[in-house]
Amino acid sequence: MSKTVLIADDHAFTLDGMQRALSAAGLEVLEPVTGGLAAIARAKALQPDVAVLDFAMPDATGLEVTFEIRRWSPATRCAILTGNTAPGALARLIAAGLDGLFLKSMSPDVVVAGIARVAAGETVIAEEARRLAAASAAAPRLSERETEVLFGIAKGRTNAEIADSLSISPKTVESHRGLLMKKLGVRSTAALLVTAIRLGLIAP
Repeated sequence: MSKTVLIADDHAFTLDGMQRALSAAGLEVLEPVTGGLAAIARAKALQPDVAVLDFAMPDATGLEVTFEIRRWSPATRCAILTGNTAPGALARLIAAGLDGLFLKSMSPDVVVAGIARVAAGETVIAEEARRLAAASAAAPRLSERETEVLFGIAKGRTNAEIADSLSISPKTVESHRGLLMKKLGVRSTAALLVTAIRLGLIAP
């Protein structure tokens, strides 16, 4: 039985090209989606073998979607395809323990072959992504929970709203917020977001 693949990308050209290429490689491509929230819902319902996610989507980043898919469909392997080459962003993606990380500047054939390897159980991180990430020594390492809280702050959510979405207490969110500020060496939410963008921890 061929492996099932879910693609999430808000660019129709990318979706169409990836769908054709992965199908030609012998993978069963499920109906693609154009947003992060839709990807989470589809993965929860269909439990695909692999999810190929764009990093920058309007309603949720590929990393946010990865965290949620791990929660609702733990057997699904997650790969991110990104045009973001900021060293800090790539370092954060690698540190998150993705099953695959590919750059949109790579040859389509190389990306498809890599995704097929991910579907077969391998972890495939593009060498170019590793090389760029190596230049991000200034970016602090954040835990998965700290990253989730940072994403919530970036969306303008209150501590209570973030706590509700993560099923933790507002006090715990406040604690994570304080740790984030300490790690990034800032004293305000505005400075936290500016620094996080500069380091590539969140998308601008």
